[in-house]
Amino acid sequence: MTGIAEVACFGEPLVGFYAKKTTEKRSSFTMAIGGDTSNVALAVARLGHPTMYITKLGDDVFGKQIRKAWNKANVNNSDVFTDSHHQTGIYFTLFDSLGRHQFVYKRRDSAAANFTVEDAKKVSLKGLKVLHLSGISQAISKRCLEASFYFMEKCNQWGIMISYDVNYRSALWSQEFFNSVAWFTIKHFANVVTLNLDEVQVLGSKGKPEEVIKEVMRAGPKFVAVKLGKDGCVLGSPEGVEYCASFDVPVVDTVGAGDAFTAAILVGILEGMNPKRIVCFANAAASMVCRSVGSTKGQPTRQEVEKFMMVRRPLL
Repeated sequence: MTGIAEVACFGEPLVGFYAKKTTEKRSSFTMAIGGDTSNVALAVARLGHPTMYITKLGDDVFGKQIRKAWNKANVNNSDVFTDSHHQTGIYFTLFDSLGRHQFVYKRRDSAAANFTVEDAKKVSLKGLKVLHLSGISQAISKRCLEASFYFMEKCNQWGIMISYDVNYRSALWSQEFFNSVAWFTIKHFANVVTLNLDEVQVLGSKGKPEEVIKEVMRAGPKFVAVKLGKDGCVLGSPEGVEYCASFDVPVVDTVGAGDAFTAAILVGILEGMNPKRIVCFANAAASMVCRSVGSTKGQPTRQEVEKFMMVRRPLL
């Protein structure tokens, strides 16, 4: 696949297996493509912007399934390396009696976790407008952490916007280590930052979302979005702070909604939308994902988001 991408995403794609039915004797699962930054890449492509992905995949059936999904969505994966010595990461999603997600990951020493700075040096960032990565991209291994800083240094040199989804996972690293890495990334590299209320607390920030946004923006980023779950979202920009309430949709599964939100924020910035339009556009895209099981199945096209926003209004 050829062509210059506007947005590149770096991290670990995963194949997920979602429980459909569970009994004492057996469970049935449906397969989905997951991984936070892969979700963002697919969502950006669905919204009409050329996208590429950077990682390593195992030489296995799961890696082939991920490439198939990317090819179908026109996500350029020519800079995805095949690793015949390590497997592609997978995860299982079960539901407890209250309908809450329980995740079981099989990703230790995965192909993606073995992505190195030497691999990064083989990747061309020519023509890019945005590089997107997350706390998970940095947490899966020391190699990936080093590669993330290599990419961000290059982006700073070449004027490429850096998007950083905080995305803290306690199973991957300590809160103290995460806090140091995340704040260093925010202060020295990130232009766009997205995070949720739990991550606000982990970072040690206090106060109302608007106050948190201003604190993070003082560290350097031009755009900061805080996801408020059922209460909507808030976006800070050079023009001020804008709030958008949630949309009333039947919530089936929230996995991947935050990634669709981030993707739509990036699309809005690339297209020069005004901040109020960006935050509502992103909130609508995220809400639409919640109507389907799996992190990518419900990702909307640009036309679908526009139609959704014409007939739906955020809750007051």
